[in-house]
This record gives sequence, structure tokens and C-alpha cells, in this order.
Amino acid sequence: MEEDGYICLTDFGLAKILQEDEQAHSFCGTPEYLAPEILREEGHAFQVDWWALGILTYEMIVGFPPFYTGQSNNNKMYELIKNKPVYFPDAKKHGIVMSEECKDFINGCLKKKPSERLGATGGLDEIIKHPWFADMNIEELLSKSYAPEFKPKVSKDVFDVSQFDKMFTSEEAVHSVLPQSAQRKIIKNQDKFKGFDDN
Repeated sequence: MEEDGYICLTDFGLAKILQEDEQAHSFCGTPEYLAPEILREEGHAFQVDWWALGILTYEMIVGFPPFYTGQSNNNKMYELIKNKPVYFPDAKKHGIVMSEECKDFINGCLKKKPSERLGATGGLDEIIKHPWFADMNIEELLSKSYAPEFKPKVSKDVFDVSQFDKMFTSEEAVHSVLPQSAQRKIIKNQDKFKGFDDN
């Protein structure tokens, strides 16, 4: 989030520009946000971005991603991503109210088949024309005319992490080591990453 209260997205250098009908074969990103086609290693394109939007939307409303298991082993979560439908919390039991339009939007973004996913045929226009956004004036949003409900208090101290959850700031930084088998796979497939960082 920027200091004006508007969300600012970044790709952390993982974005790739694809030509029409081109597919990427990289396996990277936040585990909870990986689309089924990435996990199946069958090649993927821009539809993974709409999947990630569905995951992000769900997480912003519910507080955690839809297929999150809370376990350190990602394999179970990957199976849920590939096979399980989205579970929506019960409004009375969990105190989280989601409109039918909101659920439909999330379900549309989280279709297992990329070709059936919301945004797959009409791109951004298809997304913003969804009924969940019917009351939103997109021009006002793009010109930042809406008054955000929350504006963070930004410090000039570059080491200020007060806006981050203590769950993350209290963790010890751990070095991770890539297994030899994974290193061999990367070397074998390095030609698929040609031009990845040219943009």
C-alpha cells in the first residue's frame, strides 16, 4: 500500500512478457498463489495472473488464502489447489460476510482450467465488468478520486517495519539450500528462461 492508501503491486522481478500463444514453464512465486497449471508443469500464460487475483481477493477478505493448510509441507496445499473447490466461510459461524457477487468473482478467478477462468477471454475488461464491481466507478479509481478508508502512517526511517505483521518481523532469517536434484533440473531447463530478465 502506498502512503495515499492505494494498493501498489510489484512483481519482484518475476514477471515475464509472453508473445501471443506463448507459454512460460517457470516454477516460481509464492506457494499459496501458484495456479494449478503451474503445479502441473504443463505450461502457463497470463491466466495465472487472474488466478492470483482471486487468491489475493479471498485472502484480503478472509485473512488467509483459500487453500492454505497451515502446515509447513506444501504438497498437501498443492493437491488442494489442483483439486479442491473454494470453501467460503459461513457468515454466522465465522463472522465473515461475502456477497454472492463476491463469491462468484472469486470462483470465476479460481477456475481450475485456465481457459474457463474469469479474464481468460476478455482480459481486464472482463474482470471490471463483473457484477461485483457494478457500483465502482473505474475512472474515479484510476484517478485516485476515492477516499481510502485507511492511510498508513509512513515513517522516513527505511528500517521501520511497523506496518508489517509481527509474525513476519519476529522470524529469524534462514538461509535455504537448493537440493542438487533441483539444481540439475534448473541447468537442464535454463534455455526456457532465455530473455526472462530482458525487460
